[in-house]
Amino acid sequence: MRFIFKILFALTLLLNVGIAQAQIKQLRLSRVDEMADLPQPLKIIDWKLMAQNFDKTIYDFNAKGKYWPMIWMDSTHKNFNQPVMGIYTAVGDVRQGKNNKGMFHEALANMGAVMGASLIGIDKSKQNGMNYPAMLKNYFNRDTKWNIMMNNTAPEVALLGGGYGRDWWYDVYPNVLFYAICEQYPNEKDFDWIAKSIAEQFYKADSILNGNYNYSYFDYGQMKPMKNQICAQQDAAAGHAWVLYAAYKKFGDKRYLQGAINAMTALESNKINPTYELLMPFGAYLAARMNVEQGTNFDVQKLLGWTFDGTAVCREGWGVLTGKWNGYDISGVVGSTVDHGGYGFLMNTFDAAWPLVPTVRYDPAYANAIG
Repeated sequence: MRFIFKILFALTLLLNVGIAQAQIKQLRLSRVDEMADLPQPLKIIDWKLMAQNFDKTIYDFNAKGKYWPMIWMDSTHKNFNQPVMGIYTAVGDVRQGKNNKGMFHEALANMGAVMGASLIGIDKSKQNGMNYPAMLKNYFNRDTKWNIMMNNTAPEVALLGGGYGRDWWYDVYPNVLFYAICEQYPNEKDFDWIAKSIAEQFYKADSILNGNYNYSYFDYGQMKPMKNQICAQQDAAAGHAWVLYAAYKKFGDKRYLQGAINAMTALESNKINPTYELLMPFGAYLAARMNVEQGTNFDVQKLLGWTFDGTAVCREGWGVLTGKWNGYDISGVVGSTVDHGGYGFLMNTFDAAWPLVPTVRYDPAYANAIG
């Protein structure tokens, strides 16, 4: 009898869940409507296994071969009195390795590798006697007084590539990554005060910008918005908002909550699609989350449209690709929809999935569209 009761209870629960989902009207995204329901040819990738193999293969100081190993140690001790591991941005990149004093390596690659491995259960703080999360502190540019995470450890190598100190998303996104890594390694020495410093810098910057993000970058040392040959990156507001809301959740300081709301308001107020690189989906996610948790009324549909549609003006055509290339479905890849017929970026694609998938938790009306 008890067994039958359990079966009936389970069936009732499933029925109720199904009814609840059916009652939520699903909203469409026009770009997603262009995608095949089942891509062809289809091969399911074991992403966890791929991540495990990546970590095992790349983090090997003894690897042999023309372009191996893929990592090296930078002993210039910028910002913190410790070495930091470098990882090649591209195989055989002549700017990297022991060239340029070993200093040219990017936070985006280093932080991404640590974050990805940690997500599948690899403790990067105790791996073969190395603490890789701790090494990331060297990207906290306190020697320059910017006091945020940046894509390089110092300005000496800034002009070799990577947008350090002149291309806004490159200065914002490492802080988004760092806050995620802080959550994975909450007891790592110095992480709390670094996270607090970043939040303070972003809060001050947002206050100075006062709703106007029409700049190429922000000088966090002088606390001045700046313009150069790079077009305005208004979607930096999404990065500011994401970090400030994470800081509010971590530290409980209501100034950070207000800063996040201000930045999101600035983002949403744009009359044209301001997507530049990869920060817009974080704005869409945050809109859905804050609407639930804070009672705001941000336009999730608008921000998702800007993320997907390829209608960006400054970064012309930037969005999500659809269709086939040489007989292969490529729908869902993030990149340019117009340049040379379109091209995709793997990093941007993975980075977009990070905020888009949990958006459905806060706005289930997009469950079908996002999946």
